[in-house]
Amino acid sequence: MFEFLTPHQAILIVVIPLLASPICLIVRHSGIAWLIALVASWISFAIAINLLNQVTTVGPISYLLGNWPAPWGIEYKVDTLSAFVLLFISGISSITLIFARKSVCFEIAEDRIYLFYTMFLLAFAGLLGITITGDAFNLFV
Repeated sequence: MFEFLTPHQAILIVVIPLLASPICLIVRHSGIAWLIALVASWISFAIAINLLNQVTTVGPISYLLGNWPAPWGIEYKVDTLSAFVLLFISGISSITLIFARKSVCFEIAEDRIYLFYTMFLLAFAGLLGITITGDAFNLFV
């Protein structure tokens, strides 16, 4: 059904939580922000499962952003180790968000909870981006 997205999974795993973050900021509702974060996290987890399956059957995946070669452009590389780490990060995030809704209410004021989910998704996208980057320069950028 979504075969056209298969070649772009290496970037989608980072872009989905990155795009969901400002949506949480726009809605300004704690319940909806939690649901958006939960859905984005589970979609990333499903992509991580698919990437691990693809890497173990086909081999390492290289994704050039903007179709620029590696010294000048950003390259994402997915090998077996990075696919396992992506699976671990997205799995822990997905499971944690299920239980975060009740526990966050004790720590943060109700009118600011949506900000927590906004920042959570930014940190989540950053961790995924660090894991999948192909060079040390983009690790620090």
